[in-house]
Amino acid sequence: MDGMIRGIYNSLLQKHGGKGSVPKGIEEEILNLLKGMEKMDGQELEECRDSLYFIAYKAEEEGFVKGFQYASWLFAECMRNGFTDN
Repeated sequence: MDGMIRGIYNSLLQKHGGKGSVPKGIEEEILNLLKGMEKMDGQELEECRDSLYFIAYKAEEEGFVKGFQYASWLFAECMRNGFTDN
């Protein structure tokens, strides 16, 4: 099931221009971390920046997959119970 959900996520990304987006708060944290690493040379800093953004994009994808799974389970549970509060 994860593969199908990731396929949906990737389709959405392609439809909206490629790469996922990093929420503003996460991007601010990445930039703050990079400010503390100013002693690195240019290539090291760039590699570190790329790694941080890669992690942020993967976390965004994982959040989408988990959210989709939870929504599916909730919908299935509601269908079994007839959308009642019981």
